[in-house]
Amino acid sequence: MTHNNAVTVMLRRLAAVATLLLFSTVAGHAQYTPGSWPVTFLDYTDSTGGYIQDISDYSQAEMDVIYSSSTPSSVAVATDGTHAFFRFQLEGNPLQNNGQWAQCSWIVTLSDPTGQGAPIGWIYVTVSSGLTVEVRDQTTTDVIYSYSKKNTTPGAVRTLPAGSSGFFYMDFQVPIAALTSRLGITTSTPVRFFYGTSTSGSVINKDYMSGSTVSFLGLATTSLESIENGSLILLPVELISFNAFLKGTTAELRWSTATEVNNYGFAVERSVGAGPWRERGFVHGHGTSSTPRHYVWREDLTQAGQLVAYRLRQIDRDGSEELLPAVELNRSHAAVQGIGSVYPQPVGGSANIEYTRLGDGPLSITLHDLSGRMVQRLVDLDAGSTGSGTVRLLSQELPAGTYLLLMHESGRLDSRRIIIDGR
Repeated sequence: MTHNNAVTVMLRRLAAVATLLLFSTVAGHAQYTPGSWPVTFLDYTDSTGGYIQDISDYSQAEMDVIYSSSTPSSVAVATDGTHAFFRFQLEGNPLQNNGQWAQCSWIVTLSDPTGQGAPIGWIYVTVSSGLTVEVRDQTTTDVIYSYSKKNTTPGAVRTLPAGSSGFFYMDFQVPIAALTSRLGITTSTPVRFFYGTSTSGSVINKDYMSGSTVSFLGLATTSLESIENGSLILLPVELISFNAFLKGTTAELRWSTATEVNNYGFAVERSVGAGPWRERGFVHGHGTSSTPRHYVWREDLTQAGQLVAYRLRQIDRDGSEELLPAVELNRSHAAVQGIGSVYPQPVGGSANIEYTRLGDGPLSITLHDLSGRMVQRLVDLDAGSTGSGTVRLLSQELPAGTYLLLMHESGRLDSRRIIIDGR
């Protein structure tokens, strides 16, 4: 080997090491299938609904976002419930005349709904020795799709004219399951998006905030679920469980939220014997939160009748209200077919799951994460007698989050969403 060749090899190795240090741990390629491109995208806006526009600081036509009067928003987003799609409007075509993708990165940075603190993750297309779509948190990069930089029709990346503006759209996509596994993002998680591009592959240096660092303040807070419904507006509170338990003569209510936006709190209302609803207490909310929150409220039922129902009246900080679905507490303990009570909720180290068989066919009860992957098999019984039973869920080895309990019997299915808090 000549001296010059040896130096070249050494420099390449040093560059590879530097890349590993820059991105920390790099995970293997995930085997996902790209989805069909959406017909329309939703303009991503600032928090007042105004278009996000970049008009002044582009230098490389194919790498900096821009706007035009015919297509005024510089950035857009879409989802089909399974994939998230991101759109940059660029001055030039990133697929160059030589049939190769321009060497740079298009990056969407995500924050929690407060817009403060460190980003929760990044989704980006990078073109270096190849073309990749990647998801990264603070420590690890997952390569979701990988193509040759000469591939003019990669399934998860495309470029096309931006209407009659003379500019181009750069679109890319990532499965929501990949966001859930790496960033913990689900369709209901409230987030803010910051779009930008980079020549270095990691630090945004071209964006719509000329001369400033990345800042999420002033950007719209939304969720993929809201985007799929055609709006950036995020519902104030997403209730994911609400249960009532009877302990002796004490009623205990437990409920959990996946997200909260400006949530002042919950008024607890009670109806006895199908009578009028009356407020029995109030529980303060957590304001704005993107992580599951759990609540407990109790009262004595010594003087109450046989059938008692509870509901929550959620109150925003601006005074607006929303009535949430009611639950019944039947003091006669009538059996409920399928999955009954799960206690305690949220699940700490373990929980008891009560169930009543729907018939006498084979029975299984399994626990799944929100990507659909089964993480535990709790019950697996052959055909037999009807009746009820109790199984114990051990959750010490499971990450905190939302899970689904599924009970299959004789072609019938019952489900229950539960929260594991990781304690």
